[in-house]
Amino acid sequence: MARQAVERLTDMKRLPTSQGRQTPRSHKRQRGVASVLAAFWLLVAVAALAAIDVGNVFYQRRVMQSVADMAANAGAQVVDNACSRAPTTAIGSAGANGFNSSASGNTITTTCGRWDPTVYAGPNYYAANATPSNAVQVTVSKQVPYFFLGTGRVISATGVAQTVNVGSFTIGTTTLKVDPTVITGLLNAMLGTNINTLQISAVGYQGLAQSRIKIGDLVTAAGVGTVNQLLAMNVTAAQFVNLMLTALQNTQVANANLSLALGALQAFASANIPGAQTFAIGATNGATGLLQVSLADTQSALTATISPLDALFVAADIAQAGKSAVNVSTALNLGVATATLQVQVIQPPVLAIGEAGQTSTGAWRTIATTAQVRAFLVVTLGGLPGLQLGLLGLLSPPIVTLPINVYVGTGYAWLVSTQCLSTQAASNSVVGVQTGIASVCIGDGPTNLSATAPYSCAPATLVSTPLNILTIKMATSLPAVAANTASLTFDGIVGNADDYQTTNSNQVGGVLYNATSGFTTQLSAQNGLTVILLGAPLSVGSAVAQALLSFVLPLLTPVFNALDTVLSPVLQLLGAQIGVSTVHDLSLTCGQSQLQY
Repeated sequence: MARQAVERLTDMKRLPTSQGRQTPRSHKRQRGVASVLAAFWLLVAVAALAAIDVGNVFYQRRVMQSVADMAANAGAQVVDNACSRAPTTAIGSAGANGFNSSASGNTITTTCGRWDPTVYAGPNYYAANATPSNAVQVTVSKQVPYFFLGTGRVISATGVAQTVNVGSFTIGTTTLKVDPTVITGLLNAMLGTNINTLQISAVGYQGLAQSRIKIGDLVTAAGVGTVNQLLAMNVTAAQFVNLMLTALQNTQVANANLSLALGALQAFASANIPGAQTFAIGATNGATGLLQVSLADTQSALTATISPLDALFVAADIAQAGKSAVNVSTALNLGVATATLQVQVIQPPVLAIGEAGQTSTGAWRTIATTAQVRAFLVVTLGGLPGLQLGLLGLLSPPIVTLPINVYVGTGYAWLVSTQCLSTQAASNSVVGVQTGIASVCIGDGPTNLSATAPYSCAPATLVSTPLNILTIKMATSLPAVAANTASLTFDGIVGNADDYQTTNSNQVGGVLYNATSGFTTQLSAQNGLTVILLGAPLSVGSAVAQALLSFVLPLLTPVFNALDTVLSPVLQLLGAQIGVSTVHDLSLTCGQSQLQY
């Protein structure tokens, strides 16, 4: 029995630890597990503390980026080539948004320059100190301390904002000091419509001239999203008129004579303008178009405005460009004579929207052009008893005709500078002007004329009689005026007296008269004259020829005097002028600031 009890006690001591007390080896294992858990939680704690520091860095970077962006925006609104106000304005904006530029380790750097994706390489498209300045770059930096990971680090952020002062203007457009009958007749001839003056009065056209449409209004009316998409659109003249009508109906621009303008534009929209020929709204890459938008970011043109009347005539010019001459009038009154007038548009004018200054190559950034036009004016005199008796007692009055061909070359206007101050009255834009070269030819010209064809005319019959008893022929060309340059300054107020300004190349109003006075001198000297009596040519120095000319030449003087009053307004409606250049300032939009990066 005792032996069995001892064996059982011995067996109990040999039981496994899971069924009895733990061994010393199990204590070592427990201590190992505790060490691993401690190390794990330590790593978790370190990671959490590091995440706090890293998160704070990212947060501070976002704050700094916001400060840099707002400072750049503020500086861009006062940017100029001297960079005189932008740094102070940027520092003030940064301080207002919590950045202490005087604190130790904090810095703010401001540069003025130019943002232009057409000139400078991406991704920034910005060049510091380039002119004309249209952008401000602001870089802010400060020391951000770490809470747990060390002394901290320097973080920085950079913002670039672009701003432009956008000017819009035309050259050669009408001031509406013409008979509405002439306006309607010319538009009817060019657009193929049949509107009468009962539908549109002088005040209706005046309303169109004084009204304004934003480019953004046209973007909305066209159902597109950007200015670039609007400029890329191809439309017919009818579609463009309807586009302008929709834009004018919904514009937010305060127009004093809006109802009159809408009525006039509605008349053309309802006239069913014929033709399927399309043209681009934007004049880009040398292609014919209505608007020349010269901006690095065309979206900056959204708030620029145009005149519906100017745009209507440019659209009519584009529709007619390159075609044969159209009849404007068949019975113009020149006092002692009647005349017929035809006009041919060689190149249409362009409306300009853009910023001032020159490119790095010296080219002006924003240019408007006049139309390149040829006018055919045939003046007829006859049935004058004095003339009949004076010319050797002829049995019937001779017919005296004066075929006048006027060629008007392109004139240019460019935006030299803009200055935006605290008020519109104090703000201004300066526009440079070059008048177009004009020539007057007395004689028969070619039926059509291209932009590159040389200008010339053939001898024309000035005087003819029944049975060809007497014929006088002549062909001569005279420069009406040579191109010259000038500059005009406009304030920032739209709709006041200085919106239309004119520069005169010779300081005399009667430009055509000056040219035709030179022609009278040539006639008096018998230059280029051919006198044929009874089929035989006479020497222009002979007594007979002198007697004939002494009766013919005085008849032409009152005709020359009347040419300006008849022809100049018609040419100006087409956007072409002789010897003078009228610039129509449409708007100056200041400080359109946009973040670029």
